[in-house]
Amino acid sequence: METKYILEQRVLGPHLQMDIDEQRYSALANARSVLSDALAFEQGYELMLGNFIEMEMAFTEISLRATLEMDYGYTALAGTMREANRHVINVLTAMKGYVDQMPQLFKALDLSPKFADTVKGELNNMHAASLDYRFVYELRNHAQHQGTAVQGFEASQVLKSDSNGWAEAVSLQARKDRLAASNFKSSVLAEQPDKIDVRHRVRMSMAALGGVHLKLRAHLAPHVDAARTAFDAAISDYKAAGATSVVGLAACRDGDKKTDVQVLVEWDDDRLRLVNKNGQAPRLWARPKHDEPTAADIIALRTATGHTVPQAAKHVFVNEARWAEWEAGLPMPQGLFILYQLQVGKHPSHEVTPLWPTSAESSSAV
Repeated sequence: METKYILEQRVLGPHLQMDIDEQRYSALANARSVLSDALAFEQGYELMLGNFIEMEMAFTEISLRATLEMDYGYTALAGTMREANRHVINVLTAMKGYVDQMPQLFKALDLSPKFADTVKGELNNMHAASLDYRFVYELRNHAQHQGTAVQGFEASQVLKSDSNGWAEAVSLQARKDRLAASNFKSSVLAEQPDKIDVRHRVRMSMAALGGVHLKLRAHLAPHVDAARTAFDAAISDYKAAGATSVVGLAACRDGDKKTDVQVLVEWDDDRLRLVNKNGQAPRLWARPKHDEPTAADIIALRTATGHTVPQAAKHVFVNEARWAEWEAGLPMPQGLFILYQLQVGKHPSHEVTPLWPTSAESSSAV
């Protein structure tokens, strides 16, 4: 006897049965798997992002209280350390869960290379390119076995002229000497300063992971869109056949409820909401204005001048970390870029002329 496949509502009372072929049933079953994995893909990212946002809010509150309350008692300081560690470890755990989950998804898709291999390739490239992510990756392993991720804090080196500097008034740190004593990976630790700003490292790692997520989402988009189209078409056809409702709609192998494929889209609408909400990598920087230099402009000028990052930073009176952020994409004020051009003799139309002769010039004139 030939197996019959149908679309019907799994509800009590009269309802429409619509015949479909085995090929369409299989396509809907595959679409269900793809959409389920797509939702898990977005929810894992949302969980990681949510923990990151909570960490940022907690660190901002710590900085605000340090600025206004100035309570330096042991109880307050110990509470700050506990709160900082709780939020950092939550983010590190969510990152690890996200990274571990991704290669397990989309096995129903016949991709070449396999999705798991694509994920591993993107993560390996990110690991190689991002000093921040390499540190955060090892910090999570350290926290899992050694207990804490944040070992100290001090006043941050944010620009004092920044009216919003209070939001980062406290630098919560991992200490290189303490990590070295706990068998932290030496090659990664060698890349770090003695006092490591954990908030900055997590921020940059989240931005890097966000970039990977967007790449993978774009890679999957044709397949996920096709799966959603298959569901939408089945619902539309069922309505066109005379159904007044699609509540409980399923693709079925007649007589075998264990093979039901639920054909509903409300749950997938939540995935679409997350896609729309999380359309950019989580980088806490403003977009450059049209007249501000790009990161490529900044790097090219410094390289042409022959300066290291610390040397370039000194020429415009900022710390090394701020210059490094400009080269990573933080908008650099146009005035400081022009100042640097003038300082190094690279401005296209102007040069700096001293008002008074230098000591060397004075000596030669005598």
